[in-house]
Amino acid sequence: MLNLKKGNVIKKNKDFKKVYKYGKSYADKNLVFFILKNKEKKTRIGITTAKKINKAVVRNKIRRRLKEIVRKNIKNIKSDYELVVMCRVRGMESTYKDLEKSFIKLAKKTKIYLGDENWKKYWCF
Repeated sequence: MLNLKKGNVIKKNKDFKKVYKYGKSYADKNLVFFILKNKEKKTRIGITTAKKINKAVVRNKIRRRLKEIVRKNIKNIKSDYELVVMCRVRGMESTYKDLEKSFIKLAKKTKIYLGDENWKKYWCF
């Protein structure tokens, strides 16, 4: 099972800023993707929420949902990108299924989504 290991997670502020500055953004009503192609053969993913979501409990709940969505779908993402997933304020009212649909829709829109059958040829084990 592929998961979010230490090397696959964006944690440093400078790395987030690099993706925001040089990457391309795609959005829908719940999520915003910031994508930057990297030279390495691995995908790094960062998860963040909008600053306008005031309650820490709500922000953390959304982050936990997004981490699970990423964990379930990481095998369907191409392996040479840096991706920041940001939840918008509207995502507070969204269910898990709505967030997952938004994630898959944006991944397909950005052309980094492989689908269920093509993931094996892009990932190294």
